[in-house]
Parts: sequence; structure tokens; C-alpha cells
Amino acid sequence: EKIRIARTIALISIILAACTNVVSTPCPIIPLYKDLENYPAMTTAQRDSMLRADRLPLSVMFGFLGLSDTPDHQTIEKWAHSRVVEAFTPVVDSVFSNLRSTELALGQILNEAERDKLDFPPRQYAAVIWGNPRSIVMSDSCMLIALNHYLGEDFEGYNHLPEYLKSGKTPARLPYDICEALIANRYPYVQTDESTVLSRLLYEGAVTAAKLMLLPYNDVAESMGYTDAQLKWLTDNRQKIWNTLVARNLLYSTSANDIDRLVEAGPNTSILGAEVPPRAGRFIGYSIVVSYMQDNSDKPLSYLLSPEFYNNPSILIESAYE
Repeated sequence: EKIRIARTIALISIILAACTNVVSTPCPIIPLYKDLENYPAMTTAQRDSMLRADRLPLSVMFGFLGLSDTPDHQTIEKWAHSRVVEAFTPVVDSVFSNLRSTELALGQILNEAERDKLDFPPRQYAAVIWGNPRSIVMSDSCMLIALNHYLGEDFEGYNHLPEYLKSGKTPARLPYDICEALIANRYPYVQTDESTVLSRLLYEGAVTAAKLMLLPYNDVAESMGYTDAQLKWLTDNRQKIWNTLVARNLLYSTSANDIDRLVEAGPNTSILGAEVPPRAGRFIGYSIVVSYMQDNSDKPLSYLLSPEFYNNPSILIESAYE
């Protein structure tokens, strides 16, 4: 069993090694949070210039926050003096001295996506700061990345959060979240009345595999939001989890509650047991997808992310997963 798991994980490693040979061009990310911090000290001409240059991300940001769909100087000035900006900007500056590493990761994602023929539309990308619980927000033409959600799990501003949420608020997690947001936006899960737990597990597994292929990191744990210890537990107990899913007839359940309890973030996967790390369904789905890819390496990522794949009941048989 351990040999089988090692072999399937190794397949992704080989794919990743090939991907990282590609030299990527950094994708520019507008430092909108810095433009807003500097706004009060700008001249009228500089303010007009900033408003023209940043109009799209400003409109998306202020519209999302419910402040204004067409922000004017007065709205921006008020935001620049807000408690959110004053509290978070110095901390963000200390953690993200610049956006270079994030721009390189984003460039890698987009370059690999193009090579793998994933149809990501062109967008502007901007780094922001806000008090909203959402860390990434997307429109058809813009992605906003809230850096104050990635200040490290020891940041005192996160003390009120449960441990399972704090563990994801690190700079290392940011590229994976950006990648998943791009994938999920372009290839969202298509649910039908006949959608089963297995369908959702396959989709979650395909998203995880796609993140690992598009990013220049070979970190399965980070890609799924696990600690190394959690991933080891899941790997060591994979057969036990699988047997439980089969014995309890969960794989073909159409209950939305069953699906959510297997793949949503939380302190654990309580539907399987209090000791089971969170989102165990995603780990099982990833294991099935990797097993399927061993004999179907010619299948494009776009197929793995399509309903034709994850809603196909024969995929489990074709994967030879057990």
C-alpha cells in the first residue's frame, strides 16, 4: 500500500519537474494598497493619474466592499484614512517587502496554464488590504488579492480565529490560493441533481492536481491546506478512510450535507471521525485522480476539470483505485 501511494505521488513529482524547467515571466500585480496609502500625500495631478491607472481594480474593490461602483476622490480619501489601512499596511509591508515572489508565482501559473491549454481570460491583478473575510475576489477582468490575509499564523490579529483557519493565513499559502481561485473561476464545479460525493471528490482531486502542475512547488501538503503531519496521517490511513466511505455507502450519496462535510474546511472531517484531518475527501479525490493519470497521462487538464470527467461514474473503475 505504501509503495502504491509513493508511486502515485511520484507521478506528480515527475510532472512538476518538467514544468519547472519553463522560464516564466513575472505577471505584474498592481500594489493598489500602497497607492491608497500614499493617496493623501499626492498632488491633484498625481491623484488624477492614479485614478486613471487604477480605475478598474478600484471600481472592483470599492464595489465589492459596497462603498461605490465609481469611486471618486472623496471616497478614496476616506478609505485612505480608514482604520483598516492604518492598522494593516505597516504589517503587510513587513511581511511583503515587495510583490516579486508573488508575481513570479502568478507568472508561472499563467504560463503553465497556457501551455496546458487552460483557458484563463486576461485580467488585471491588484494587491489590496481590507477588513472583509474574503481573501481573493475576482471579476471577469480583475483579481484582487488581500495581503492582510497572509501575514502568518502567529500574527496577533488572527488570535480570534480557530486554528484550522489560522494555519492557512501564511505567505506560503498565497500562491496556491491564487491558483485555486483561477482554476475554480474558469472551471467551477457543475452540480446536478445526480451529482454524488464521488463526483465532488474527483473535482476536488483534479483541482489539487492542477495546482501542483501549474505551480513551481512540489508541496502536496501545502496545496491541500495540510500540515506535514496531517498529510502523513491521511497517507498512512488512506485505506481505512476509503473502507469507511465504501462501507457507509457515502461515495454515491447525493446529500449536499455529506459532500460539504467531506470537502469543506474545518477542524476535522467529522463525518469520518474526530481524528481525521479536515477535507479528507479532497485527499481521497486527489489519490483517485493520480491513480487515473498513471494510465491516462495523455488526458489534458481541461478534461480532468470538466463534468465529463468528474461526473462520469466509470472513472473510478478506469482509475483502478482501491
